Amino acid sequence: MIRKEMHLRADLFEVKEQASTRDGFGKGLIEAADADSRVIALCADLTESTRVEAFAKKYPDRFIEVGVAEQNLAALASGFASYGKIPFIASYATFSPGRNNEQIRTTVALNNVPVKVAGMHAGVSVGPDGATHQALEDIALMRVLPRMTVISPCDAEEAR
Repeated sequence: MIRKEMHLRADLFEVKEQASTRDGFGKGLIEAADADSRVIALCADLTESTRVEAFAKKYPDRFIEVGVAEQNLAALASGFASYGKIPFIASYATFSPGRNNEQIRTTVALNNVPVKVAGMHAGVSVGPDGATHQALEDIALMRVLPRMTVISPCDAEEAR
C-alpha cells in the first residue's frame, strides 16, 4: 500500500527521452571539460561511435585522435596525466581495455595516474558488429589492476 504522505512520484520510471550510455558519456565529458581545463580526451578512431565528437568540436586543442592504435592511446594518456592533465580515453571495450590492457596496467595503474578509461559497446548487445566487438571480459581485466575503480553505468544519466 502506498501512503500519500510519502509523496512518491508515480511517473518516476516513465521514459521521457531515450539515450544510450555513450550519449550520456559524451555529454558528461563536455561537462567535465567545462568545469576543469585539465580535462582532455583521446580516441582511437571511434570519435563518432564513442560520442567524443562533440568534445572534439568544442575543445579541438584538448582532443587527440590516435587512430587505430589503442596501445598508444593508453600510453599517451598516461604521459599527459603525469604532467597534470586528466585524460579520458574512449574506444570500444573490446579494444580498450582489451587490446591495450598491458599499457593500462603498466603505464596507468602501476604509476597511479588519473586516466579515465571509457569502454563502449561492452557485452553482447552489439550483435550486428559480431563477436570481435563483443567485450565480455573488460570488467574482469580492469578489476584486477591496482588502484583501478570500475564503474558500469546502467543508463545515460549514470554515464554522464
